[in-house]
Amino acid sequence: MRISGRLPAVGLLCCAAVACGGVHSEPEDQPPNVVVVSDSAGVTNVALGRVEELSVSLLEADLIFSTRDLGIELFWVGDAVLLGNGGLALANTGSSEVLLFSGAGSMTARIGGQGEGPGEFSSVTTLLATDEGFLAYDARLARLSEFSESGEFLTSSPLSPQSAIVSLKPLARDAAGRMLAILGEQRFFLPEGMKRDTTPLLSFTDSGTEPDTLGMLPAQEWTYGGMPGGGMTRTEPAFGRNIVAGGFRDRALIADNDVLSLSVYAADGRLTRLIRGSGGGWTVTDEEIEAWRAARLARRGPDVPDYYVEFVRNAPWRETHPAFHSAVLGPDEMVWIGLAARAGDETRRWLVLGPDGQPRGQLDLPEGATVLAIDAGRFVLLQTNALDEEEVRLYRYR
Repeated sequence: MRISGRLPAVGLLCCAAVACGGVHSEPEDQPPNVVVVSDSAGVTNVALGRVEELSVSLLEADLIFSTRDLGIELFWVGDAVLLGNGGLALANTGSSEVLLFSGAGSMTARIGGQGEGPGEFSSVTTLLATDEGFLAYDARLARLSEFSESGEFLTSSPLSPQSAIVSLKPLARDAAGRMLAILGEQRFFLPEGMKRDTTPLLSFTDSGTEPDTLGMLPAQEWTYGGMPGGGMTRTEPAFGRNIVAGGFRDRALIADNDVLSLSVYAADGRLTRLIRGSGGGWTVTDEEIEAWRAARLARRGPDVPDYYVEFVRNAPWRETHPAFHSAVLGPDEMVWIGLAARAGDETRRWLVLGPDGQPRGQLDLPEGATVLAIDAGRFVLLQTNALDEEEVRLYRYR
């Protein structure tokens, strides 16, 4: 069974429904292979055109250090942030700690540890840079802890109690304490079939108070199926759609990879930048579907239950590739966009947009790698090998 066409977009705040999907035409007078940047009522508009056709030079990347080369074992890396002093903070979520590195590559501190006391963590999942250092969000304790760049614990503040029920992802916080956040994946199961999840965009005026809901965003797409005895199972459908959301200091980036349209917001909810273009969208082939099924079953190990084999073999899938894969926000609203890759590609092309909206270049990175953080001259890459061993690498690019 195939599902074609776009899912209906869900309402979003103000006129910024572009982050939720829909068709966006490029400027009629836009020359080919040229990025057009304009300003409208204080919003920077970036028109990319067809991203695969942009003529952009390749950037060079040099490895600064690797956690594997340093002999550091990682356990479920949750997030990373590049610090103002040139260092790196890395959320080693599975070990309830944050690792600090100097810009030269030495580990300078392990902070946190399992617990509920000041500076301790139960599950640190998100890091946000601040002027003094960084914030670490603990999803189970529903609180933000602030640390200096050297790892000194400064203060902590609880968020609303309901945020501990489902996973909250803070996106941006400004000096006045206003914060944008979204909720993680739903914790309940639906009848059989494929359905797009939704998540609210939340606005906290200050910690400890109930947030306002600014709108609903389309989130992870799931395929649901039955299990023996009446239970339910689910998995991500082949070439399914998902929300793309992240932040840098007081700015948040939100998009839906169904279309190439990315929105940047200030922590108070104001739209400040809109990036549009077209990409991906190729028809999914029968060979790609078979490869996805084989990989999905291989993930379950050698003894895959019969019901799960049947579930994967009959699960619906998306008829086309997403428009793009992911995106990362950096300082001064610079954005990296991970473009769509075809099944079997060993690398993924990343388009680097500067603060002025114009392309600075592009990088070809391993297809399965995750870009965790960027700044004007560095980026952090997470890679996982066949044994599920994680490695984080810090690069300098130019």
